[in-house]
Amino acid sequence: MRSFDLAPHPHPEVDAVVGDLRHLPDVERACQNIDTVFHTASHVGWSLAENKLVHAVNVSGTQNLLQACQQAGVQRLIYTSSIDAVFEGRPIRAGDESLPYAHRPLNAYSASKAEAEQLVLAANGANGLLTCGLRTAGIFGPGDKHRLPNIIKNTQQGRAIRLGNGRSQFNHVYIGNVVQAHWLAAKALVPNSAVAGQAYFITDDAPHQLLRLHGTIFARAGLRCGHPKHSVPGGLWPGGGFRNAPAAARAAAPTLLPLTRYTVASTCLDFHFSHAKAARDFGYAPIISRSEAIATTLAWLKQAGFAKGSGPLT
Repeated sequence: MRSFDLAPHPHPEVDAVVGDLRHLPDVERACQNIDTVFHTASHVGWSLAENKLVHAVNVSGTQNLLQACQQAGVQRLIYTSSIDAVFEGRPIRAGDESLPYAHRPLNAYSASKAEAEQLVLAANGANGLLTCGLRTAGIFGPGDKHRLPNIIKNTQQGRAIRLGNGRSQFNHVYIGNVVQAHWLAAKALVPNSAVAGQAYFITDDAPHQLLRLHGTIFARAGLRCGHPKHSVPGGLWPGGGFRNAPAAARAAAPTLLPLTRYTVASTCLDFHFSHAKAARDFGYAPIISRSEAIATTLAWLKQAGFAKGSGPLT
């Protein structure tokens, strides 16, 4: 097993190659004597200042990886895509793979994931390389760098803003189920298979209110996060966007993720998908239940210094 990252892998038994996706020689070195590549790397950037970096890593870096895989004789590449590839600010309910790519993505990250996925799928069959893409829902679990830790920190410091009425439906997916999906897709990705050149949505089970999972984890972790001091109605974003938000909310916003059309729309609108195609083509089903996923996440939050304890898992 080999890892390729900007930093060495923490496990000593992993063959760790340190490098940058934007640097083709690094990528070529990492792909030598490898038969299967799981392309999970991307830059998640929200500010306009990061747009060039987002494209360089997520799109140009993927082009480098495809070239390196073809030159090295890699047999399979499974790309970690995103539900954002098809989202342009309108509700999606039980969406499936017949949805088109977003014509007007709401941010550079979403655009980069769609563009990179299309590059990956178009490369299927080139120089013996088979490819597929897995569009993951909102990932949570141990190692989370973007979701729960930021919400916990900002809410505890009184800097949170509530977007919408909290009733919108959303998909989450536990990291262990994401790993299972990648493993199953790799096993099924053989010549003339249904998986080759295809994209798949990967979720846990039925959608739920977006804030419900977070609230459950916070309560069982003994976190006193309280309630947001400010709120922004979801209906603000289509017309004037954030410019029409209350002054108090605008003042608090710089300490959080930017209040953009994407962050408001993805929070306030129904935004969920079906993984039926993945179930049909390579047997995907969540193997880790919601209660087990929450328990494992709680243990990690406690170890990382976020959680004070845990309540009963009922």
